[in-house]
Amino acid sequence: MRTRLPPFLAFLVFAVAASSAMAVPVSGGPGLEVLASPTRVVLGRDKTVSLQVRVPPETGALRVAASSGHFAEERLAHGAVRTFQWTPPPVRHPLVAVFLFWVEAADGPPEVTVLRLALLGQTTLDVATSPGASVTVLVGETHFGPVQADGKGKARVPLEVPPGVASARVLATRGELRTDASAPLDVPRVSPHVAALTPAPLPARGGWLLVAGEGPLDVARLKLHVDGGRAEPIEVGDIARFRVTPEEDAASVTAVVQADGAGDDVRAHAEVFRVVVVTKPPAAKPPPALVGDAPWRPAVQVLAGGVFARGDNSGPFGALGVAFTTPWWERRLAGELEVGVRAASFRGTVGALGAVRSQVFAVPVLVSARVELLRGAALSLYGRAGGGVAPFRHRLQTDFPAEVKESKLSGMGLLAIQGAYRFGRWSALGELRGAWAPASTPWLDAQLGGVSVLLGMRFEP
Repeated sequence: MRTRLPPFLAFLVFAVAASSAMAVPVSGGPGLEVLASPTRVVLGRDKTVSLQVRVPPETGALRVAASSGHFAEERLAHGAVRTFQWTPPPVRHPLVAVFLFWVEAADGPPEVTVLRLALLGQTTLDVATSPGASVTVLVGETHFGPVQADGKGKARVPLEVPPGVASARVLATRGELRTDASAPLDVPRVSPHVAALTPAPLPARGGWLLVAGEGPLDVARLKLHVDGGRAEPIEVGDIARFRVTPEEDAASVTAVVQADGAGDDVRAHAEVFRVVVVTKPPAAKPPPALVGDAPWRPAVQVLAGGVFARGDNSGPFGALGVAFTTPWWERRLAGELEVGVRAASFRGTVGALGAVRSQVFAVPVLVSARVELLRGAALSLYGRAGGGVAPFRHRLQTDFPAEVKESKLSGMGLLAIQGAYRFGRWSALGELRGAWAPASTPWLDAQLGGVSVLLGMRFEP
């Protein structure tokens, strides 16, 4: 059977289909038309976004900067339509990406086009309801589900969350029974901003610092530090422009913009952007890389807790470590170096020796690999595996006058599951670790490994 649409309905369907391919709205720079493809970007799913910019005839080199992610090329010089390939940041929580497009001007600040693109985050909502109920979740106007609850009334609903949405509406139906509730979403608040210096290289007479965010800027809430020069605000609004003048004989100018625009929420944090522009031909040593695009990201962490092992081998344990997150596999892999302190003691009576006090003190030095198994908006789950050496010292005291002191080197291997809750640059850590490290001497038969329960913190500068 064939159905023919009425003329008005056919026009409406055509208009809706055409609207899905429209350019994302932009502001600023006259003559530039920007089309993002796809227009609906889901973090963790969409690996690359094409930004097509249509420019007027005889337009010079077009430059671009972004608040997050990175470009294959940041400068395109030819064509009526210039396509930038942009890779979104390796996160799953929703945020807005802010882009600047401009053509460098001979004198005066350039005309700038601003594009703001919503990036949808991915998460899973755990719902408790009646066994067998049909669960549908509304995020804004978008429906997810239905998902049927299991025999215990548990349902897990995958969601795609746009920026600015902090709660979802949960609808559960079982027969005539219907429930309608609101559920909070674990979504961090962020304040994305982008900054760029132009032209590049920066001439001795100076240039311009361009800053933009999710909306109009308040210069009083922008914290600006310029290394190698000075900056003076010229215009503040949807885009903030600063006149930048290099210091005499300065080889480079570094502008650090800290935008405090996320309110009083404790989970809010200010994005920090570092832009380095060389003011004279570069020397043999290249300028430092952008902080946000550093290929290896360092971190420092500390863990403390207890080790539970057979006999009298239980005791306290603490560790200080450094980690470097690699640029591969969406930054899910990290290498770690850890130095720990492990202690165990025994006090009792042993046969003819009488009263005995035995103390073992070890300093394990371990190298491990950390793999991110699950990634949420703020919560992550990691697996760790590694090994190293565990030099130890043993002291044995008895009722006899002689005292035994001995030292030896043991090996140690570990497997661990680690959970992390991020808030800004800090993460709270919890770890369950299993380790194997036998310690044996003529006077000692001990196990420095065991099952460890550890808590700690990680800081990413």
